[in-house]
Amino acid sequence: MKCSNCGQKILRNLLIQEIIFPWLIPTWEICQTCQSAFQKIEIKKACPGCMRPNCDSLCFDCQRWREIYPQFILQHQALYHYNAAFQDWLYRYKFGGDYNLAWTFAKPIKEKLKKYRSFTIVPLPLSKARQKERGFNQVEAFLKAANISYQNLLMRQHHDTPQSLKTRQERLALQQPYQIALNQSVSGKKIVLVDDVYTTGRTIYHGVELLSQFGVKEVVTFTLAR
Repeated sequence: MKCSNCGQKILRNLLIQEIIFPWLIPTWEICQTCQSAFQKIEIKKACPGCMRPNCDSLCFDCQRWREIYPQFILQHQALYHYNAAFQDWLYRYKFGGDYNLAWTFAKPIKEKLKKYRSFTIVPLPLSKARQKERGFNQVEAFLKAANISYQNLLMRQHHDTPQSLKTRQERLALQQPYQIALNQSVSGKKIVLVDDVYTTGRTIYHGVELLSQFGVKEVVTFTLAR
């Protein structure tokens, strides 16, 4: 097997179930060197609202969002710091089109989302033009790699400049880009809204706001990095 991040061969002892059922041996894993490069967020040392690392009380951004949306108490979960290693991985995956990188975090994604068994997993969508440009939706791809079932309950209305090319103020000024997908209903559902990275929180809150307007019972949010 190979490391899904750096491509190096991984040598390890097989688990008992992998010896009995060899088809369980993963094609891709992540090597120890790469694992150490991706820094996990310590929950006790993170903002209780958005999981901003190294912030043990409600951060300024969350305080501001609660002023704007007093009806929402965000329950956000994230796995990793948005450090240099993660930034490099995301660039190669999202913008470089290296689809195999979808398997890099499959195991921790599956472990984190398995507790939401009664929830519907909903990836934040790309515009049709953006998805055609990239060739795939990066969120859908890593959910598939983790063998997580999901539903496309939202659609993006506008095709505009990628978020990565916008300033913080431009991101915060973004108007509602989403709508409920045709012939879909979210009323009464419990939803986990999934994206790749939480930066300003603007797109996440747009998603939460829209779902709440259409009668969702509960919504929590999840990203790979913060």
